[in-house]
Amino acid sequence: MKNDMPLPVIVFVAHGISRETIRLQPWRYLYELAVRMSNNGRVILITDASGAEYEEAWSENLTVVSTRLLSVRRMSSLVRYINSLGADRVWWSVTPRSIIYYRAWKKLGCRITALITCPLYPWALLVRAGLSGVPWIELKALIQQRGIPRFMFVRLLMQPYIRRVIVQSQSNRKILVESGLEKERIDVVPVGIDPEDRKSVPGENINEVRKQYGFGGSALVFSYMGAVRKIRGIDVLIKAFSRIAANRTDACLVVLARGADKTTVNNYREKFRSLGLEGRVKIIGGWLDREQVWAHIEACDVVVLPFVVVPSDVPIAILEALAREKPVIGTRVDGIPELVEGRGLVVESMDDLQLAEAMKSIVDKTVDYQDLSRSARKFMKDYPDWDEVYRMVERLENQVSDECSPNH
Repeated sequence: MKNDMPLPVIVFVAHGISRETIRLQPWRYLYELAVRMSNNGRVILITDASGAEYEEAWSENLTVVSTRLLSVRRMSSLVRYINSLGADRVWWSVTPRSIIYYRAWKKLGCRITALITCPLYPWALLVRAGLSGVPWIELKALIQQRGIPRFMFVRLLMQPYIRRVIVQSQSNRKILVESGLEKERIDVVPVGIDPEDRKSVPGENINEVRKQYGFGGSALVFSYMGAVRKIRGIDVLIKAFSRIAANRTDACLVVLARGADKTTVNNYREKFRSLGLEGRVKIIGGWLDREQVWAHIEACDVVVLPFVVVPSDVPIAILEALAREKPVIGTRVDGIPELVEGRGLVVESMDDLQLAEAMKSIVDKTVDYQDLSRSARKFMKDYPDWDEVYRMVERLENQVSDECSPNH
């Protein structure tokens, strides 16, 4: 007998999601969940319009609506629109600034799942980051989020119109519980990894990359991955590397400067040249495809991600490195330690001396590199891919029987 039951309508609400951002955190997390939910429902992504408003169908069976309805002044229209869709489930990308939507959430036809995809930093860390030279534009969103008192954010998450709170890290869960949110209301659903990120890279591709570096066969290669922005600790890394490079000629550095143009690359080359490090550092700008990134990870020995603060909750680059059995040197911010400890080294944010010591311990073999690599392999063997992350979400959904109950 043919099943004529209509497909459930699932709505995601997130600022800034687009074709250009879905490979980046935090949008990657939302996108991967939405794609898998589209197999069993009609999924609509609502995002803010930076230009013209539009609605388009993506090939992944997603409908993307770019609209100005997310503005404070048009909140009533947003509620009417979501309710007109007949939404059975609403998943909202939530930060402390989402408190502006509390009136709208009360009027929706069903309760929402709050997906917290941002870090929750103390004022002291953000102030230190600013004093260290991280520009306002890079800290603006985090400062605005912290400007909402924590008790107000927790009170928001305790309201009956929020059916579930999902975070990506134990760090965020701990912060919210210590701030007064009932632990039963919070579930940790981690960032996933693509199965392709575990695929082997042909040896000739790795050799070609190493040849491109031009460091020589005995070099120990540290690799930085990501945009060359102060918030990601590139300046701290430059200081740390210059400290160890003078005495250890086998230490070399690769900077995969994601999206950097020729001017930016040349500026950094000049900076390293002025430090006497020409020939010890390779800077690669522009955009690399995934296969190229995998080859670069395989070609290095250690990945260094010295974030001052993490703009989103969990950097996927850490998982990509660990999946290829590469130890990671990371900083003690947000969810990084819970991924890196035991599989790499954790140092204090903004401390170039500690970072230099950690890098030196790898070069001098005072830490067991092979043990770190084995631990990374063991950790990632059981680490969930995106399909498994979705199954976690499904199990949580099945635990809540009133997901479509009216929002009273």
